[in-house]
Amino acid sequence: MGLKFAVLRVTAALACVLMVLLMCFQPVAGNEQRMGRKLAATTLKQCLAKGGARTAFPGTSEYSTARLAYNLRERYAPSAFVFPTTVAQVQNAVFCAKQVGVGIVPRGGGHSYEDYSLGGRDGVLVVDMEGFKQFSYNKAAKTAVVGAGFRLGPLYLALWNAGKVTIPAGNCPTVGIAGHALGGGWGFSSRKFGLVTDNILEVQLVAANGTVVTANAQKNKDLYFAIRGAGATSYGIVTQFTFRVHDVSAPVTHFKYRWNDKAVLFKNFKSFQSWGLNVPAEISAAFYMDPSGVSWLEGTYLGKKTSLLPLVKTFLASAAPNPTRVEEELNWIQLILVNWNYPSNTNPNQLNNVPFTTNTFKAKSIYVNGPGLSDAGINAMINAMNTGSNAYFIYDLYGSQSAINKVVPGETAFIHRNSLYSIQMVASWSNDNNAVTQTSYITRYWKVVRTYATGQAYQNYIDRDMPLSAYYGSSLSTLIAGKKKWDPQNVFNFPQSIPLK
Repeated sequence: MGLKFAVLRVTAALACVLMVLLMCFQPVAGNEQRMGRKLAATTLKQCLAKGGARTAFPGTSEYSTARLAYNLRERYAPSAFVFPTTVAQVQNAVFCAKQVGVGIVPRGGGHSYEDYSLGGRDGVLVVDMEGFKQFSYNKAAKTAVVGAGFRLGPLYLALWNAGKVTIPAGNCPTVGIAGHALGGGWGFSSRKFGLVTDNILEVQLVAANGTVVTANAQKNKDLYFAIRGAGATSYGIVTQFTFRVHDVSAPVTHFKYRWNDKAVLFKNFKSFQSWGLNVPAEISAAFYMDPSGVSWLEGTYLGKKTSLLPLVKTFLASAAPNPTRVEEELNWIQLILVNWNYPSNTNPNQLNNVPFTTNTFKAKSIYVNGPGLSDAGINAMINAMNTGSNAYFIYDLYGSQSAINKVVPGETAFIHRNSLYSIQMVASWSNDNNAVTQTSYITRYWKVVRTYATGQAYQNYIDRDMPLSAYYGSSLSTLIAGKKKWDPQNVFNFPQSIPLK
């Protein structure tokens, strides 16, 4: 017994020693990790300081402000923000990210649905392009040179003031032009003038090796192909665009027909779908509905009200009777204001001061080709929508007569050229306890529609759950080859960027 007791005492003593050693060594390892992160942050700070650009690092109020995300569903923590105002400072940021070994992403307006403009993961260097607002208009060439830091509201105003011209971009004034244009860019004049990406004549960007590259139809054609549809972050940081612009000096007409009755959803949607097959390109429109029973058709006609009325007659004749009607003739900049729910007599300078808003949501998208959903498909879609709440569904019209669909598939990286419309589906919540329910609801709706639609999705409504083939189709192999050439070390990446293989 004595020997056994002695052995037990020795064993216990050894266990205590081992525990003490573990307790001692674990903090050392933790300290080493923390010291490594601190050293990397210090090195990054020192490197960025050499470029002279303003920065924001964790622990500062500037960092907290810059970290605000459009979609509050995810809360990523970048390693730092840098706010360049010159191309040389962008080059320095790329150099520093490579030197320290952190990821790097540009941010335009910060409207990524998956918060990829914050990197889509922690520890990324975010290059905020808000300082790039250079602008010039060439009346003879019908072009405009635009800095990558513009948001749509200020850009619309600058184009209007310069020559009553525009680009066919979206409605939200706080969306950044860079991501919007590089991923497609649908708006209420796109059926006449094409997507924003179709109007990119040239870009200037900082490539992964730090050089400044120009891409257009004559120079670096592979890069020019890639950035028009797949250019957001994967190939470099765009600093400047040259756009084709369009005259909008003549009157335009804003129209909206609204119902508040679940019983007419099928009738109204079917009317929209059949009308959309033959509507002229001068009309750009979208259909909206939600689980409360609200539905409406809203759009822009590039012409006077008297000319619009015969063109919507077919839709109204087959839709439910007695909608709330709006048909107002405006100038272009008034239309931009009205499309964001401002009164038409609002001072246009308000477009420079629209507040950035946030939400918590999950979004998905899908494309539907002509002739559209069958009756069974429409009913299934509406029934799926009615199983939830706090959601909305927008059907952006493309259509056979649109400039969008006249672009030959394969001419750009934007492949969706045979669609009747795209569907944007968004479910939101204010309580995190509802996240699973709302995400499941919108996914269930998507699966129902997928039975009757294509498998394609819109890259500007980016969805982490979708494969890259849904966005880029057969162009993906070409895009991967371009990635290998222009960014062989995968410097520019996010969870759904173009991969190296």
